[in-house]
Amino acid sequence: MARLPDVISMDLQEAYDIIKQTNLVIFKWTMSGDIPTDFVSDNISIFGYKPEDFYTGALKDYWAFVYESDREKIQNLFYDLSEQNLSHFKNQYRIVCKDGEVRWVEECVIHERDSSGQLIHKKGILRDIHDAVLISEKLKESEAKYKELFDNASAIIFTFNKQGEITNYNKTFVETLRIKNSSENHLIEDFLTPYYRDHSLFTECVQKVGTRFELEIIDLEGQKKFVELNYRIVYEAGEPSVVHAVGQDITVRKLATEKVDFLTSHDALTGLHNRTYFDQKLLAYREDEEKPVSIIIGDVNGLKMVNDAFGHKLGDELLVRMALIFKSVFYAPKDVIARLSGDEFAIITERRHIEALIDRIHEKCNAVVDFPFKIDISLGYSSRRKSNVDIEGIFREADHQMYKNKLKTSKHIKATMIQTLQQKLSEESFETVEHTERIKILSEKIGKYLNLSETSMEELDLTAIMHDIGMISIPKEILNKRGKLTPKEMKEVMKHAEIGYHLLVATPNLAGIGDYVLAHHENYDGTGYPQGLSGGDIPLISRIISVADAYEAMTNVRNYRAVKTHRQAVDEILHLSGTRYDPSVVHAFLKSIEK
Repeated sequence: MARLPDVISMDLQEAYDIIKQTNLVIFKWTMSGDIPTDFVSDNISIFGYKPEDFYTGALKDYWAFVYESDREKIQNLFYDLSEQNLSHFKNQYRIVCKDGEVRWVEECVIHERDSSGQLIHKKGILRDIHDAVLISEKLKESEAKYKELFDNASAIIFTFNKQGEITNYNKTFVETLRIKNSSENHLIEDFLTPYYRDHSLFTECVQKVGTRFELEIIDLEGQKKFVELNYRIVYEAGEPSVVHAVGQDITVRKLATEKVDFLTSHDALTGLHNRTYFDQKLLAYREDEEKPVSIIIGDVNGLKMVNDAFGHKLGDELLVRMALIFKSVFYAPKDVIARLSGDEFAIITERRHIEALIDRIHEKCNAVVDFPFKIDISLGYSSRRKSNVDIEGIFREADHQMYKNKLKTSKHIKATMIQTLQQKLSEESFETVEHTERIKILSEKIGKYLNLSETSMEELDLTAIMHDIGMISIPKEILNKRGKLTPKEMKEVMKHAEIGYHLLVATPNLAGIGDYVLAHHENYDGTGYPQGLSGGDIPLISRIISVADAYEAMTNVRNYRAVKTHRQAVDEILHLSGTRYDPSVVHAFLKSIEK
């Protein structure tokens, strides 16, 4: 039983009785020795003890009541606070119950000092807060788990208020927006495109509450991104106050969709619109017959020759360059530029003075000097100036005009390209003008001995000049290599006969000699290339060029072999007569050079 004074007032007794009904324990300690307990209330029974246990029992030293792990810390705090001029303080620690259970208590202490300020007593109230501490720890644990989930969620999580201030965000938000210093304060407007800077995102969210929408943002490195946003509005005093937002970065998906949409209506190579889009626009003009409109059709000249001579990569570059020229001339919002097929383009425009615009296209083509040939395009156009004119008819007329112009210029353009290719081949390899001229002279001698007709002699001359035109497509480092070619390099060189054939048949005035050029590396016994022809199946002109080219090559400087004398070259040709060379042509060759 707690030792109460023998005479206490009725009010104090009632107050004490009330305290006995609570979980509060009253203590009084005397500041002497081991700080013995001077008084402890009967409520100490909530921990399984009696007051007498603190007066004479094992707990006479109060520190034995304090849980061992907390004891040193509480002792130090107790003595530190005793030295300070405090009237009261509060702290928390654990105690050991009679049955060994460890529980949390909160201690509120009042210092009682004498007239000199010396501390003589401490009076305290001990309150069992164990359940509250456990709940608090669970809340902290729960909060820590929530914080971990919040920070490490793959979704973008952030909150912002009516003023646009970002009040909270997770790691994914930091990574997505490329925020280097996460302690900096940011406004949501810092990451928005101009539209949402002019139109408050907060207002937009309030107006679209209950929906999700795509938000275009810009990270701190200037990269545009797309976020699919879900959110809720937090209200204060009935007014929207804060937006809690969860977003998913859909940039990859969005760009993929945009790419698919782009490719649906655009040409992948040039970036111009495609045939499908062009036809849709034509349909719109068919339905609106009052609009004046012009259609221009263009066909790139010599694209096949470029592909054959230089490869499709340069052919593609030609198409891209042509597209850029179109874009530089037809830039009005309503202009539609489309690539209809491989080398065919079309333009729909409401602009006037079409002939002047076409002249500008040709001027820009002529201004291109970084291609190995002059680029050119045949163009035709037709316009609708009156209503009720069939739009398909306008298209057909433009197409017809284009083909008329192409017929006028195609031969000249292709001939010019062949001359350009010859010049380029002469500059980059052993195929000099002198080389081809010597082959031509020698071929003419053989042809005259064989009594070829005048027409055949003309074809022989052209073949002599053009026989190696296909070499233009062979890499320069192979053409000028010193020493023997590898099998792989030889395979590349062997392509030149077919390439030369394709170049020539695409040129109307040279198409007739294409077969001769194709066969000038066929062997009489059928072991040559590219078709493996033999005997009389090889055109006679090809057989003549084969002998003349061999003699010319052997008796003149080549990177891959030493020069042979006239006698050595003749002996080798005689040795291969009947296998590589036609014996009758070899005989004519020998007779012609005797003279």
